[in-house]
Amino acid sequence: MRQKRVILVKSNLIDKDPRLGKEIDTLKHAGYMVNLVGWDRDCETAPVQQKEGKDVFNEVRLRFRAPWGVKVIAFFPIWWCFVFYQVMKIRWDIAHAINFDSVIPVVIAAKLKRKPVIYEIFDTYEDLIVVPRTLRNFLVSVDKIFLRAAKAVIIVDDSRIEEFAGIPNNKVIAVYNSPPDLLMDLTVPNSKVNSVFCMIYAGTLNRNRLLDKVIRAVISIDGVKLIVAGYGEVVKEIKNWAVQMPEKIQFVGKISYTEVLERTVRADLLFSFYNPDIPLVKYASSNKLFEAMMCRKPILVGDGTSMADIVERENCGLVVDCNSIDEIRDAIVRLKDNPELCRQLGENGRKAYEQRFSWEIMQKKLISLYDELAQDVTK
Repeated sequence: MRQKRVILVKSNLIDKDPRLGKEIDTLKHAGYMVNLVGWDRDCETAPVQQKEGKDVFNEVRLRFRAPWGVKVIAFFPIWWCFVFYQVMKIRWDIAHAINFDSVIPVVIAAKLKRKPVIYEIFDTYEDLIVVPRTLRNFLVSVDKIFLRAAKAVIIVDDSRIEEFAGIPNNKVIAVYNSPPDLLMDLTVPNSKVNSVFCMIYAGTLNRNRLLDKVIRAVISIDGVKLIVAGYGEVVKEIKNWAVQMPEKIQFVGKISYTEVLERTVRADLLFSFYNPDIPLVKYASSNKLFEAMMCRKPILVGDGTSMADIVERENCGLVVDCNSIDEIRDAIVRLKDNPELCRQLGENGRKAYEQRFSWEIMQKKLISLYDELAQDVTK
């Protein structure tokens, strides 16, 4: 039987998105040949070495400098032309488009080739910024055209169905952004090595993550330290805090995903906050939540979000008003002063991870969908 070929399209690279890497590895290990079409907006990343063998992986990049955030919209036509050309040129059986910024040229090319498309929604572009309701409804109606055109839809959280007021597709599955179960493989100290209560944040460093509020809470509490890793628009500010108060704030820059998890398992507390003024935040499904679960760590999340619903249901962390420095401070103090509560919340999260949210469970859902579509292709 011929090896099935997949073309996966996303407007960034693997090193910017751990979920993308996990999905590619899952497909490769299931016997699919994967072609990734990505966008190197920074023009700084070294090309991926091609691998030979059964689990071949090929990557084609648009090396064209473009900004991050809303300003990138002006460059979409260049990206769409590149994607359409590659999707028409490359041989594939199943196309997998991630986010609205990639799905349009993929669906058009797939219609011409009469092949199936999976439309996966990491971020709902209609809710990334506040726009008038009439405009939002129009954008959602356009998005639903492509949701209908897809053979299947993958969402990162069941709450996305509510966000769209229903998804017009008969095949919708939720694949949560959980990490692989690496807990036993991580370097775990035999005894507690933190001389202070240690918090960590690793990821995109932008203003919408409210890091300034967490920092202001941390510097007002004795015996607490925050470690920050990542890249983004507030790096300079984070570095300044680290220089001014090295005993409270440590900036370690870009680190590998393995190191993120190793630092997570050594930490005492994680947090995942988003600016609640952004509509998407209500439906955001942060990988930080599932990393905390996997590593047996409690987490702080903002109220009014789908993450808060999970945290409250599984009793694996605390929910706070993330715009309130006082509430953030009080939650940190509560956990710092109660190691048993930290331990219990961490255990609850780990149990939920094993039973409902592990990447092993998500992998089975993803491959089941692919195998079903692959059978249809051969008919």
